[in-house]
Amino acid sequence: MDEDLDLIPGFLEESAELVESFERGLLELEQTPDDPEVLNRIFRAAHTIKGNSAMLGFTDVAQFTHSLEEVLDRMRKGRLRVAQAGMDLLLRSLDMLKLKLKTLDQPVDASPDATALIGELRAHVTGGDRPVRPEGKAPESATAVPFAAPAAAPVRDLPPVSSAETGDGGGYPRPKLGEILVAQAGVPQAAIDAAVQKQKRVGEILVEEKVVTAEQVAHALEIQAAAAPKGDTASIRVHTAKVDNLVNLVGEMVITQSMLAQIVSRFTTDQLPRLHEAVEAMERHTRDLQERVMAVRMQPIKTVFSRFHRLVRDLARTLGKQIRLDVTGEETELDKTVIDRIGDPLTHLVRNCVDHGVEAPDVRTAAGKPAQGVVGLHAFHQGGCIFIEVRDDGCGLDAVRIRRKALENGLVKEGDVLTDEQLYALIFRPGFSTAERVTDVSGRGVGMDVVQRNILCLGGQVAIASTPGQGTTFTIKLPLTLAILDGLSVLVGDETYIIPLVNITESIRPKAGQIQSIVGEGEVVSVRGRVLPVVRLHEVLGIVPRVLDPTESLLVLVENGREHVALLVDELVGQHQVVIKSLETNYQRVEGVSGATIMGDGRVALILDVPGLVNMASPPRFVRAA
Repeated sequence: MDEDLDLIPGFLEESAELVESFERGLLELEQTPDDPEVLNRIFRAAHTIKGNSAMLGFTDVAQFTHSLEEVLDRMRKGRLRVAQAGMDLLLRSLDMLKLKLKTLDQPVDASPDATALIGELRAHVTGGDRPVRPEGKAPESATAVPFAAPAAAPVRDLPPVSSAETGDGGGYPRPKLGEILVAQAGVPQAAIDAAVQKQKRVGEILVEEKVVTAEQVAHALEIQAAAAPKGDTASIRVHTAKVDNLVNLVGEMVITQSMLAQIVSRFTTDQLPRLHEAVEAMERHTRDLQERVMAVRMQPIKTVFSRFHRLVRDLARTLGKQIRLDVTGEETELDKTVIDRIGDPLTHLVRNCVDHGVEAPDVRTAAGKPAQGVVGLHAFHQGGCIFIEVRDDGCGLDAVRIRRKALENGLVKEGDVLTDEQLYALIFRPGFSTAERVTDVSGRGVGMDVVQRNILCLGGQVAIASTPGQGTTFTIKLPLTLAILDGLSVLVGDETYIIPLVNITESIRPKAGQIQSIVGEGEVVSVRGRVLPVVRLHEVLGIVPRVLDPTESLLVLVENGREHVALLVDELVGQHQVVIKSLETNYQRVEGVSGATIMGDGRVALILDVPGLVNMASPPRFVRAA
């Protein structure tokens, strides 16, 4: 039994990959229903899940997958052909399978949704049976039965979802499902309260009363699961070549360590060159080990991108639009921690492109565009960072409408002169929405602020470019990893701080008169025609500086998205690659500080959080019209 428990993490990981292949195959099959290779791939995925779950004793998963397998077997043998409603039933069944795999320890086996889906699937198997054609021959008179869901069958998207309030990770709070639905899907709080009072599972009640859609419940479940404390079963699948490289490198380090020990034990001055050589070799091996260990954490971003094929397909159908998802750069690798946390922001951006960006087919045709719109997801490396672009070929952002809404919300005033970039950035403000009506997809002003907040928490940036009538592009810039960063160490007073190199544009020594004070705005510095706010780090951090005269100090120019500020420091020390240690684990979150690191001399240096410093000391400024 203990051996079976050890197999469960591997089973879940393999099942997730098979489900992903299953879903992608169904979406391909929708476009090419007669492709036997796709059908066989889907069937193999279902067959493997069924066999593995039966072997480990998950009979409910095995039985449900067996029903799917029977339908798929009849499809690949030509007894059933795919109709749209039948494809919807298969996708709903796949959603059920996903949930069963996620909630193996929860009693969802006898839910009415699962029972109804199994009944519908078995009805197709037993109700339209036709003789199997001989292998390699086409059927002579039998016609493939159309695979479409019965008209009278209840359409349910997901089984009820439990609204657990706390995880099992030492008392850390787990977000309530109701809270997530209020924030992400705009469900009225009154509906949540009423559901809770019925002493039943919130997810079940909201689905039955059609307060929330299946997709919104699934999305809320993903957020809830992501926020729950992670147990010791978290794992990464690593290519054996990476493991072999690590083993070989450790062997080289053992040899070098042995050489060092021998030299030190019998050290004489004439062996100094050999000692230097051995130390350099150990330093080189240590650097290589660091790079290869980090490479183990690197995962292709396709694990995130793969979920959006289904998302775009379902949203497009809901909104009556024709949209194709174009994906490139799926093999681009980044740290698994970043991958785990970038999914939610990307989901919001893709939904925004589908709902607000791409127009309806008749509108596109009238504008001389193809009826089918395109939403693109593109990832690539550049300058030691990863860039992810989410773009559409739709109508573009309406700067006039954004400004009008900003005036209504009091975000800007009459007479404020804003560039298009500054106007576009307003859509990231909490509660800001230009939608004329609230839909199941968007319009409540939630989502885009979550995008920016989550990306900033990852040490990244997000920018918007839009052309009216041609489309909008959201560009996300992220560090490759959250474990190690390249930073510039600076002195403020007697303390050393690290500024992430990704945020730095340049450093200058200001001249007399270059820094000026503006009433109500603070200090600013003029750099090649740009006026930037000055943040004196010693004031923000509460430290006594070595010098007070700015002309004897240095300004480090940093950027936070589209906003630039100048940080006043006493001295630049040098550039380092540092290992990030979290403060929250043993202390608490400190505003303006993202973590700490241990320097070569053993001293602790705090890593500055540039977005946090900008928010603390530099509120948004707009240029006033004359």
